Amino acid sequence: MDLPKPVHGMANVNLAVLNETLKLGLKPTVINTVPSYAAKFFMSKYWGIFKITHTVLCYFYMFFKLLFNIGGVVYRPINGGTGQVYDLVYIAICRIFFQRIFIHHHSFNYLNNHSRLFSILNKLAGNATTHIVLGPKMREKLSEHYGINKEKIRVVSNLAFFENVSKVEKKNIADTVMLGHLANLCLEKGIGLFLKVCDNLEILQIDYKAKIAGPFADEDAKKIVTEAVASNPKIEYLGPLYKENKLDFYKSLDCFIFPSMYKNEAEPLVLYEAALNGVFLAGTRKGCMKDVIESLSGFSVLETPSSDIAKEIAKAIKFQFVTQGFELENKTKRLVDFDNEQIKAKEALTALLSDMRNYDISKVK
Repeated sequence: MDLPKPVHGMANVNLAVLNETLKLGLKPTVINTVPSYAAKFFMSKYWGIFKITHTVLCYFYMFFKLLFNIGGVVYRPINGGTGQVYDLVYIAICRIFFQRIFIHHHSFNYLNNHSRLFSILNKLAGNATTHIVLGPKMREKLSEHYGINKEKIRVVSNLAFFENVSKVEKKNIADTVMLGHLANLCLEKGIGLFLKVCDNLEILQIDYKAKIAGPFADEDAKKIVTEAVASNPKIEYLGPLYKENKLDFYKSLDCFIFPSMYKNEAEPLVLYEAALNGVFLAGTRKGCMKDVIESLSGFSVLETPSSDIAKEIAKAIKFQFVTQGFELENKTKRLVDFDNEQIKAKEALTALLSDMRNYDISKVK
C-alpha cells in the first residue's frame, strides 16, 4: 500500500487501515509501495525515477515474501489512472502464490466510464477477489461497468477511520452566517462556485462572513481569491491549515461549502472533518458526495448544464438561517446523524477485517 509521505487522502486512509489491523493484534507484512524517503522530490522531474526503481524493488520483495506464504491474504488499494499498470504486476504476483486478494477502490476515474486497463486488472484478479468501495454509488458503478458480483463488493466508508464525535460549543446567537471552504484550491474543487455563493447571499440579503483555507493548486485560483479578498471585506483567506488551526476553523463555521466539479471526486474527507463539528454541509453530488451530505442532514445539488449550483446553495443557506438551522439544537442533531453513520461504518470495517483474518483459501480460484 502507498503510505505517507507524500500525504494525500488515499495514503492517510491506507495508514488508518493498517492501524486498525494492528489493533486486532495482527502482524501483517507491510510493503510501502511509494518511495516515502524521496517525498521531497514529489511532483518534480526526479519523482518518476524514484517511483519506478522503488516499485521494481517492491515486486522482488513481495515475490520473496509470498514464496514462503502460499495461500495468504493481500490487501491492495489500487491507483485511479495509469498507475494501475503498476497494480497489474502486484495482482499477478498474488495470483501466482494463490493469495486471497482484497482490492480497495478510492477513485471514480475508471467508474464514471469503462476502463480497458481496469477491466484487464479485474480479470487478472479473478472472481474470488473482494472489492472494497466507499459508498453505494461506487458499488453500483463497479458492478455496472465490470459485471462484478455485488456480493463480492463491500462498502466501507472513510467515516470508519474518524474519531468519535465532538461536543458542539454554544456560540453567541448572531445575525451573521459563517461560511467555510477548505481544499487544494482550484476551480475543479469549487472555489469559483464558493465565491458565487457569497455573491448570491448578497442578493438574498443574508449577512455572512466567509473563510477560505488551503494551498493554491493553480494560479487561476490564487488570482480570483486574491481579488475577492481585496474587494470584499467579508471574505478572508487563511492559507493552509493543520492540526489545531484546522480544528478551530471548522468549529467557527455554521456552513461548510464544497461544490466540487472534479470528475473523479470520491468521498472527500473534508466533509467528515466539518460534520464532526456539527457544521451544515452543502455541496454537489460528485462521486459519493450525495450519500455523504444527505446522510448528515446537509444539502446537495446535482451538477447539470441547467442547474445554478451557487444560487441553489445560497437558497439552502437562507432557509437554514431563517429556520434556526445553525443553532445549537440543530448542530447537535447533525452530530447524532454523524454518530449513527459512524457506527455503521465502523461495523462494516470490523466485519471486513474479520473476513480478512478468517479467509478461506478454498474459495480462491
